[in-house]
Amino acid sequence: MNHLDHLTSLIDLDGVAVVDVGAGDGKFARAFAKRGAKVTGIEIDNAKVEIARQARHPDVRILLGRGEDLPIADGSSDLVCFMFSFHHVPEAVQDTALDEAWRVLKSGGRLHFAEPRPGGPMSEVMAPLDDETEVRTKSQARLDLLASKGHFRLRSKLDYPISRTTPDFETYLNALIAVDPRRADRLPAVRAEMETAFARLGKSTDGGMVLEQPCVAYHFEKIG
Repeated sequence: MNHLDHLTSLIDLDGVAVVDVGAGDGKFARAFAKRGAKVTGIEIDNAKVEIARQARHPDVRILLGRGEDLPIADGSSDLVCFMFSFHHVPEAVQDTALDEAWRVLKSGGRLHFAEPRPGGPMSEVMAPLDDETEVRTKSQARLDLLASKGHFRLRSKLDYPISRTTPDFETYLNALIAVDPRRADRLPAVRAEMETAFARLGKSTDGGMVLEQPCVAYHFEKIG
C-alpha cells in the first residue's frame, strides 16, 4: 500500500481538478498529473515553489499560498489533498483551512488527507530533532471530528504502513532538513542520538536502510 494507490482506489484522477495543499517540491502533484489530473499545487515556501516549477509539467501549476487562504476560485475543484501536510498547518488556522477546502470544492467534491501517525520507527528516529507527537495527535483528533460538523461526509478512513528506503544516514538527514530548514540548527545536539536510533530501528537491505511509518488516510465528500 502507498498513498497514491489508496487515493486512486477511492477516486479516478483522470480529468479531475486537484488542489495539492502543501505541495513541497511537487512530488505528489506530478504523480497526480501522471494519473490524468489537472493539478494546482499550493506551497508556502518560495524556494520549494521554484524547485517545483522547474519540473515544468504541462498539467501542474504551482502557486505560492497557504492552506488557510487558498488562491483558488469558489467551487472550482474536484479534489483537495493534504499529503503529509495537514499537521504542518498551524493549529490556530486549521479550521480555517478546512473551511477553505469546502469553499473551493464543487458540490460532492472530495477532501483527502494522508497523515503520519505519531509513533513508529520513522517518527522515533526523527523525534530528537523534531518531535511531532503533539501536532499529529491534535491534527488527527480534529479530522476525527470533521464529519460531525456537517460540511463533510466521511467516505473512508484507513490505517496502513509505508516504508521508505534511504541509502545512508546522511541522506536521511538531508531529506529531513529539506522539509524544514530550521531543523539544521538543532541537528548538532541530537545527531548522535538519531544515528543510534537509525541503526537500531532501520532494516538493512541492499538498497540501504528501510524505515517504516504507520499512516492514516481520511477521505471525505463535501456536503452541499
